[in-house]
Amino acid sequence: MTAQPPEPVLHAPRREASHLNARVCTESDVNTLVELYRAFRDALVSERGGSVHLLKEGFAEPLEEHFAAIIDDLEQLVLLGTLDAVPVGLAIARLAEMPDSSTVASVEALYVDPAAREVGVGEKLLEAIIDWATRRGATGVDVHVLPGMRAPKSFLEGSGFVARLLVMHRKLI
Repeated sequence: MTAQPPEPVLHAPRREASHLNARVCTESDVNTLVELYRAFRDALVSERGGSVHLLKEGFAEPLEEHFAAIIDDLEQLVLLGTLDAVPVGLAIARLAEMPDSSTVASVEALYVDPAAREVGVGEKLLEAIIDWATRRGATGVDVHVLPGMRAPKSFLEGSGFVARLLVMHRKLI
């Protein structure tokens, strides 16, 4: 009798972290935010549509000045996700007024370092955004996901999000 190959693992087992947190950033976090945002940006560039998305929606250098300016903006939320007090993720959301005068929270960045995924940091960040948006009277939360990004799409669907728009792009130059 030959041994059967092991079943393929579709998802990494969820590790329990001793302490997960999502906290509002302060001025002392700017350099950490810049480092995490650059990792987020680098990850997006490798995805289909990522470069175009960043041209339209990304933050321009110098990032230090950008983050210093938005940290205290009451219409924006800038969070660090931590694992055992070590910053491993970021989330940036802003309030946007809709044509009917309602407000939607638009998530401009949601990123967790690949080595810290599958432990709940992303969930903590998303929960904090939803709580903030709810307290601010927003009627919904929008998060952009690029084509082919199945893990983030599944993560968001598992949190109650549904796709509402697919934007097509054709490069001319």
